[in-house]
Amino acid sequence: MADGVLWTALLGGLLVLGALQLRFGPAGRARSELRSRRAERRRWAAELGWEYREEDQELARRWATAIPPLGAEHRSAARFVVTGTLDGRRVTVFDRVAYWNTRFWELRMPAIAVRTVHLVELPRPLPLVVVSHHTLALDTMLPLERQRIRATPGRFVHDTGDADYDAVHLVETTDPDLAARLLTPAVREFGDDRRWLEWRVDDRWLCQVGLQGPAGRGTPPLAVLRSLAELIAQADPALWGDAAPAARPEPPATVDAADLTGPVTMYRGGPAHTGVFPQARAPEDFRAWSVRLPEPPATEPAVCDGTVYQSAGHHCYALDALTGELRWKYRAEDGIVRPPAVAGATLYLVSDDGLLHAVGTADGQRRWTRRVGVSAAPTLADGLIHTVQLPAFPLREPSRLTALDARTGTEQWQRHLPAGACSAATVADGRVYVQSAKGELSAFDAATGELLWHNSQTGERYLAFGAPSVADGTVYTGTGGGRVHAFDAATGEHRWSARAGGTAIDHSPGIAEGTVVIGDNGTGAHAFDAATGEPRWHHAGPHGASGFSSSGPDGWLVGSASNRGLFRIDPVTGRVGWRVALNGPGSSPVYAGGVVYVATNRGQVLAVDALTGRRPSSRRRGMRVG
Repeated sequence: MADGVLWTALLGGLLVLGALQLRFGPAGRARSELRSRRAERRRWAAELGWEYREEDQELARRWATAIPPLGAEHRSAARFVVTGTLDGRRVTVFDRVAYWNTRFWELRMPAIAVRTVHLVELPRPLPLVVVSHHTLALDTMLPLERQRIRATPGRFVHDTGDADYDAVHLVETTDPDLAARLLTPAVREFGDDRRWLEWRVDDRWLCQVGLQGPAGRGTPPLAVLRSLAELIAQADPALWGDAAPAARPEPPATVDAADLTGPVTMYRGGPAHTGVFPQARAPEDFRAWSVRLPEPPATEPAVCDGTVYQSAGHHCYALDALTGELRWKYRAEDGIVRPPAVAGATLYLVSDDGLLHAVGTADGQRRWTRRVGVSAAPTLADGLIHTVQLPAFPLREPSRLTALDARTGTEQWQRHLPAGACSAATVADGRVYVQSAKGELSAFDAATGELLWHNSQTGERYLAFGAPSVADGTVYTGTGGGRVHAFDAATGEHRWSARAGGTAIDHSPGIAEGTVVIGDNGTGAHAFDAATGEPRWHHAGPHGASGFSSSGPDGWLVGSASNRGLFRIDPVTGRVGWRVALNGPGSSPVYAGGVVYVATNRGQVLAVDALTGRRPSSRRRGMRVG
């Protein structure tokens, strides 16, 4: 009897364990991911009027070699297939789903791995060319792959002749002459800007396979397909013969000169990135407000001439600075995760597909786009837009500093940065300053791009994400190792160095009332004498603090236990004037016209009186933007 009860209890326990595994284990999570992908793909197909198929085994067989098997997978399928026409080309997207059996004590449930495959039809068939990026495994993977290709009849390793490119890329082909014509410098640069690990041409198709897991969902399929179509256009036109790709119609190629006159703002307030904003009183009829966006904001807002520009997801929203009402929204084909720059009637944005967008502030309509590569926030000064291209592996790969005409987007000059960078360029007094990923600092002539000086004394092995700040002839930087440095802006001479909290500094130093204020990632905000580097005060925060913004004798930052508080702080003494609670971790605050604006990672954009910090009424904090 007792044995029967024991066996019954044991069986019941196993059934409960199995049910929990089905719902909450790896298999349950994978099934939930598949349901999400199916719904997303069906909705996308319906919106575009494209064909949707639940499964296509012919596709799975055709592209099996493009996606190497994962471990002991049992079978694979091509699921959630969407096919249509984009810019005159036949395109297909599907998910390659791999199934295999796990260990007995995990109840042998089928585990699942998913990778998205993107296909764009070529103008005519071409022999096989596969381009692989091997930065993460240069010493092991690259030699083995070369050996495998050379041992395969009919396959060749093609070198482009570009030593830097060939050092981290492997080109496998059945026709070396064709590979040489296909891999033009423009194609090589384009592929690296997109950070594709592998792409191939094979018969009538250009194929790119996304990464496995959540990382593979970072870029929406439509943006990838458009990028693949652009890659085709970068190749030698003679490859296509009479079937050469037709030129796509371009939007208006210039911005009217009058559209660049008027107020200017950008990341950290201006091209010097000091976080200093002009003083003003809040309008008499201003009432604090907050709005909820459908996507979490990715950056601090930019406020100019009565409008708040807030990027979130694939959109930039233009909100009335007085009321929070939506004026318009602009949609890019990839994420907009960096602050915009505004000059008069023109807004400049960089998106994660490597495009710089010029947009009219009056109507939200695109004026032009130019390819600059995946870049930091644009910096606008003296009619030029300066962008810093962000490499995938900044400690090991170089960057590019580019200056473009703000009216036309035409490149004026470009400089190769041997040390990779992770932050925006800073412009002051006719010079452009760029901090490398290792904390080294360089200065260039803003008009010509000539290197003026380079200081490598402060280099370290930690990633530095903050752009320099320039004030009163001094350049201030914060590093990944938690140090603050001051340099002579004209000569690059190192003036002083101070240690903040010891954790990474990812924001540009704020400059106010002879004080340098730094927010780090783990100990809060630290203030130093701008001339000597002597410590002045410390506002503690176990999760760090934002960048510091100021106007006259007042300053504001986001900090506290979970970065969920907006503070008014005296920059000289560190005394707190007021605190406003936020609904989630917040961006660096932005001051404009007597009002402080901040965005949170839960989709809130908040505007409060800069002096009083008075919170929105219940009626003015329930607004939503669609």
